[in-house]
Amino acid sequence: MSIEVETLKKKDISSYIKFIDEIFGYEANAEALEKMIKKNKVLVIKDNEEVVASVALEERFEYIKNQKYYFISYLGVKKEYRRKGYASKLFKKVEELVKENDIKYLELTLGNQRRIAHFFYKDKQFKIKDTMVFVKFYN
Repeated sequence: MSIEVETLKKKDISSYIKFIDEIFGYEANAEALEKMIKKNKVLVIKDNEEVVASVALEERFEYIKNQKYYFISYLGVKKEYRRKGYASKLFKKVEELVKENDIKYLELTLGNQRRIAHFFYKDKQFKIKDTMVFVKFYN
C-alpha cells in the first residue's frame, strides 16, 4: 500500500471521530471537528477510507517576535500501523507546509507518559523547552 497524506475532508469526519477516540480517548463530535478543519490544517493517512494516522496544525502568530508558527496536536498512528513510516510521512508533509507558509517554528506539548513519542520528536530535532504547563479548568 502506498502511504498518501491528504487533508481531512468533511466526508471523513466520522472515521476521524473513531480515530481520535481510539488513539487519544477523547469523545469528539462532528460539529466541533467541522470547526476544527475550517480553522486548522488536519492531515491524515487513510487505509480503505479509514483514518489510520493524523496530525493537526494550528497556525498561530507570536506577536512579540513577529513570527508565524504551527502548534501541533493529535499526531497519532493506530497501533497496527506503527513503525511503518506513517508518522514520518505526516511529518515530511508538515515540513513542506512550513516552507510553503513561511512558518518559523513548530511547537507542541506532550505528556511525560508518552515516552515513545518523545523519541520520535527528538529524532526530528525538536528541543525540550524549560517550561511547565499550568492549566485551570472551569465548568
